[in-house]
Order: sequence, then C-alpha cells, then structure tokens
Amino acid sequence: MSKIPISRLCLRFSASVSAHAPTYLLRGALASAFPEEPLLHQHKRDGVIYRYPLIQYRWWDGNGIVIGFHEGACLLPKLPLLEHQFQLGNSIVRIIDIETQFAQEDVKPASRLLRYRFMSPWLPLDQENFEKYKIMSQNQRADERDRIIVGNLLTALRGLNIEFPDRLYATVQVYRTVTCFYKGQRLLGFMGRLLTNVLLPDDLAVGRAVSHGYGWLKRVNDV
Repeated sequence: MSKIPISRLCLRFSASVSAHAPTYLLRGALASAFPEEPLLHQHKRDGVIYRYPLIQYRWWDGNGIVIGFHEGACLLPKLPLLEHQFQLGNSIVRIIDIETQFAQEDVKPASRLLRYRFMSPWLPLDQENFEKYKIMSQNQRADERDRIIVGNLLTALRGLNIEFPDRLYATVQVYRTVTCFYKGQRLLGFMGRLLTNVLLPDDLAVGRAVSHGYGWLKRVNDV
C-alpha cells in the first residue's frame, strides 16, 4: 500500500543512564540542543504542533533510541549530534557513539491478524474517560480498548499520510496494567499484545504521549 522512510538512531552517552530514566529527559536534551527544529519537540513560535509526532524517543539498555518517520527520517541523520553537549537531567553529557539505520518499510493491509508487542505501556485513556472506564464491566472494558486502539492506529496512519483502504481490525490482549505519569497526570498504562490486520513497521507507537516513549510496538514473529 505504501512505503515510508524510517531512521533509527541508537545513542550512547558519555555517562551511564538509569534504566528508569524518564523519556522526556532524552526528548528535552535534543530539543534544547536544536530548538530551531520543530520536528524534535512539536512546538513552533505560535504554539504546539498538533499532529502525529514524526520523531519519537525511547530508552533501551541505557541507550537513547530516536525514531524518525518521513521528514523526521530525513532530519535525524543530518543533526550534528557528536558536536554538542546535552543537558540530561542534572548531568552534562556527550554522545560518544551513534548507530544509525535507514529503511523504506511497508505499511499495508494483511490477509490475517499480525501480532505486535507493546515494548512500553500503551496509554489509551485520559483522566476523564478513565472515570467512565472504571465503572464498565470487564467485557465493556475490552470492547472499549479495542475501539480505542482502532482509532489510535488510524490516527497514526493518517499522521504518516496513509489512508487505510480496507476495514481495520484490531484487538489488545492485556497482560498487566501499570501506573504511568505524563505531564503531571497519573494515567493507566497497558502492557500486552496488539493483533491487527495491518503490516506495521517496527517502532511505530500508538496512543497518548507517543513522542515520550509510550505505546511502542514491535512485531512478534509467528512460530
């Protein structure tokens, strides 16, 4: 259906990073170093850019992971990251090694349901709709999660300039829930698997706060 350009950067810093470091530290470090690049921070002079983030941030094994799609994929390899110092929490650090991958990856309908794992919590609910979610039955909650994930996927695809031509099916298998904090809000996060009839690229993220590392997906290979 479509191929999209994706850049993946794995950044190793001069100081060790805690496995529990919040992702906003990584996002803030790069955004502060390159304030003139709105793709890095979703802001422009007159306010916030309301669109699916084309650059997203995660931590993995103490390394910073930065993913770029479309224009974001073109921008990331051009940034002079090795030339800058970065404020990472209370530390001033440098990037001492960068592993870069660039690919054109397919996004298209699948003839069967494909499985993806949430590598980080999926945040489908804000504080307002969480109050409604709490009083639902277990079956109603499952239906609500499935309804939301379909909308999340369609939003992500539209943000990547992709119109899905078929009916999109999706369901979430929840393994556990976790408490997450985003911009001072306490939110319910879900860990588990996504099943959908869309071939998605690894490292796509869905739901709330995707540029802060939430809703990170990777394909689960079929046995």
